Amino acid sequence: MEADWSVELAAADPVITVPWAASGAGKCRFVDLRRSSQLIDQIEEARTRPVLRSALLLLNGVSSYLWTAKCDVWTSNANQGDEPFDPYEMDAEPGETAFGAGSYIDLLPREVRGCFDAQERWEQWEQWLRALTERLRGTPASAARVELVLRHAEVEGVQGFGVTWFVEGCGPTAPCAGQKWGEALELALSVMMRVRLV
Repeated sequence: MEADWSVELAAADPVITVPWAASGAGKCRFVDLRRSSQLIDQIEEARTRPVLRSALLLLNGVSSYLWTAKCDVWTSNANQGDEPFDPYEMDAEPGETAFGAGSYIDLLPREVRGCFDAQERWEQWEQWLRALTERLRGTPASAARVELVLRHAEVEGVQGFGVTWFVEGCGPTAPCAGQKWGEALELALSVMMRVRLV
């Protein structure tokens, strides 16, 4: 599987913030799945995507060392003007890049105090990102990629770090792209749950 990690910690870069609420008609807001798994039905993106639903429930479960702050999903279609995926970046054949599907999930460490707010934890985040990316690269999967972005985070006024986890899949048709995305999400999640942030 293609995998990489990067750092976006400049002042103008996005910050993972909890709690959050979107403005406008949709009225999306933070849903704390640690409180109850039944709240999953409040997350629109997870209602029709069983793979995302399962991932969110596992990541917020009592045995997880992470929890989620936000997520989103998208699709792309080169026939409708979207940029096709780069075959090299996706470990895909040129004919497999016209359609795409993807998601992101903002991840935070379960232990906010001690793990989250200490500046010296930067080195542990870097070690985790390197180890996770290396394991992901050794996971067999084509037409898919994972990217992990280390960001500043603020949870109820406590500052620290979090990660935005991107997963994308591509294919010659929309269903194929969706299938590749779902498979990559499941595979990457399995690896992520085994490579713990210490």
